[in-house]
Amino acid sequence: MRVAILLLSLVAVTTVRSAESKSTVTPLPLPDPDRAGQELAAKLRDAMPEADSSFSGTFQIITSDDTIRIVPITSTITATSTNWTVTYRATPTNGASPEVLTITHTPGQPSRYSYSVGTAPVQPVNLAAAFAGSDFSITDLGLEFFHWPQQRREKHEMRHSRNCHVLESVSGNPSASGYARVVSWVDIESGGIVRAEAYNKAGKKVKEFKVGHFRKVDGRWHLESMKIWTPTTGQETELKFDLNK
Repeated sequence: MRVAILLLSLVAVTTVRSAESKSTVTPLPLPDPDRAGQELAAKLRDAMPEADSSFSGTFQIITSDDTIRIVPITSTITATSTNWTVTYRATPTNGASPEVLTITHTPGQPSRYSYSVGTAPVQPVNLAAAFAGSDFSITDLGLEFFHWPQQRREKHEMRHSRNCHVLESVSGNPSASGYARVVSWVDIESGGIVRAEAYNKAGKKVKEFKVGHFRKVDGRWHLESMKIWTPTTGQETELKFDLNK
């Protein structure tokens, strides 16, 4: 079965194997971690979706004082023979203007971004900015760190009872407000990301991502929920998709 990779633009609902199944993959020796890292990063960022899809869901945003805010969202994937586009639309219930983020992925090329709020003209894209007040940044949703120049595949580790590759992505020129390094745990059997951690220039963890639940729909396993936590603010966002629609 072809597996569409998942994490943050993987947020857009991706096909994976059951996280409950046991991996039978035996890791091979890793002769060249840098080359292996580049190959794995390219596979993650260039994985074409199997088909067009559209799902609705919510951001459940929990602040450090336990205030909960719900933001309805939709996620739509449209694929062509050469690229695919992922569009996120957030519609806050507090009267704020809708936010729309569109990311176009083309294998072997940088991703293209378009962002707008309400009826205002399309705005310049700040990749470090949060989307709809959540803990998901535009960098997260676009998997921008898999385009960074330094990619290194480290030793294998177990995460969530899964045998995983460990991929370290390092930014060549990190900004003060952005990530300097991202570590991802990639399920060897399915190719799905089960965990990721982001660090700033000072080496402090600034973001932590964990896959939540999967559910089988029409014979395929789909991502049903995931959480992302920002240690510096104490805020957490859980993304939940309604797979019944």
